[in-house]
Amino acid sequence: MSIFVSVAAYRDPELVPTVLDCLAKADRPDDLRIVVNWQHLGDEDVSVLHADPRVTVLEFDARSSRGVCWARAQIQRHYVDSDWYLQVDSHTRFAPGWDTRLIAMAAQTGADKPILTCYPPTYDPADEFTGGGEPTLIFLDGWTHDDLPRFKHFQIADWQQATAPVPARFVAAGFLFAPGSFVREVPYDGRIYYQGEEINLATRAFTWGYDLFHPVEVLAWHYYIRENQVRHWMDHQAPGEDHWYDLDRAARRRVRTLLRYPMVGGYGTGPVRPMTAYQEYAGVDFERRTATAETLAGRLPAAWKPMPEREMPAGAVGDLPPGGGLPGR
Repeated sequence: MSIFVSVAAYRDPELVPTVLDCLAKADRPDDLRIVVNWQHLGDEDVSVLHADPRVTVLEFDARSSRGVCWARAQIQRHYVDSDWYLQVDSHTRFAPGWDTRLIAMAAQTGADKPILTCYPPTYDPADEFTGGGEPTLIFLDGWTHDDLPRFKHFQIADWQQATAPVPARFVAAGFLFAPGSFVREVPYDGRIYYQGEEINLATRAFTWGYDLFHPVEVLAWHYYIRENQVRHWMDHQAPGEDHWYDLDRAARRRVRTLLRYPMVGGYGTGPVRPMTAYQEYAGVDFERRTATAETLAGRLPAAWKPMPEREMPAGAVGDLPPGGGLPGR
């Protein structure tokens, strides 16, 4: 089955090793279509990626970048219909057979539209890579000063005994595997800067009928520390329309508004389930900034079941035509 792989990279020396490892560890590398958003200042060599017909490199001057969600949105403009969609960061390592294992896990869920997502265990390119680590779940760690949820992760209890992916409340943007329809139905909102990216994806995907799961096997590793690596906000501190703080402030306000006053269509919620269904399932209340004891404790949710009395409330239409069409198409 074909897999479209999205890799956003901001001046990241781990980009080339990540893409090469993605191809090397796949059982069927020729079924991959990898699109990279390479935001750079001419200080990296990615010629090996340009030479591979399975990889498309979109080049952008890092000074014109508007953040990670903008970068992922540019990648999705080049989406070619595929069976599956994988989104990772440019500092990732992969387990052998990650592609066939993910597809098999998706089938194990029994869901029509499953999403497999997690914060992978860590790796450090300065150390010998030995694999290892444990599968984790994402839990609510509290709320920001402007009412957005904060997330952390910890080990899935008794994961060794699990025989299939477990239900998840939230998603991780740095490792997200979904049916290819995800790109058409839940296209990236390029106006989000960073904070709020993941809860925006979780709510929109769920209301489009996607069910969320955590893998119970380690399929990837993520380089979290990156102490000496350049971040987008470090390069965008000069006054002007690309100032990182202004981008972030506007984006956080946008996400908060969409959570509290959901609009159906476009970059708003989907037409399959109402936002109230997601809040009930995840055990959160966006208006009151509260969560259930089970959610705060990181307990696994029960699989969501539609109830006859649940109906999609009449609401405002979003700021793009309904149907989740790709921006610019």
